[in-house]
Formats: sequence, structure tokens, C-alpha cells
Amino acid sequence: MKLTDYMDAINAQLEVTRYACQNERWTASFDDCEVKDSGCLASIYGTGTDPYSAIADYVRQIVGKKIVFGAMRSDARRELVVPEHLTGIEREGA
Repeated sequence: MKLTDYMDAINAQLEVTRYACQNERWTASFDDCEVKDSGCLASIYGTGTDPYSAIADYVRQIVGKKIVFGAMRSDARRELVVPEHLTGIEREGA
């Protein structure tokens, strides 16, 4: 399953950020989402030298893990397990 299809299915937003003056540093993560690991929540994000590599790194880190949206809001909290077969976003023209 492609990441964009998964995002549509779970109604999630992806934040991709380029940091100024940091040698083409990019990060990617779902908005308001953390990974649940051994009962603890961790803020995970992918890093890379372009948006595609940051997204691929993020996907690699969350595949098969439980993710939590709205962790601190009981009225909006959602816990999901990321599919093992999730893939990143292909570069345009690839």
C-alpha cells in the first residue's frame, strides 16, 4: 500500500519540512502522531536530504508499529497499527 493511500484511509496529514541553513536537511512525520513503544509514546520523524528520502525514512520507522493520533485528547485519540507492506512516495518521473 502506498503511503498516500494509507493517509487517505486514516485521514492523516503528512508534515514535510526543509530546514534553512542545515545542508538540505528535511524531516517528515504525520501531524499530531506518535509511536507507542513498550507503553511509552515517542515522537518519531524521518530525516533525509530531500523530501522523498525523509518520507522513506519515516515509513521505514513506523511500519508494523502502533501509532497514536491525538494522544493527549481523549475525545480524539486514535490508535492504529501501520501495515507491514506500506511503501513511501515515488519521485516524480521515476
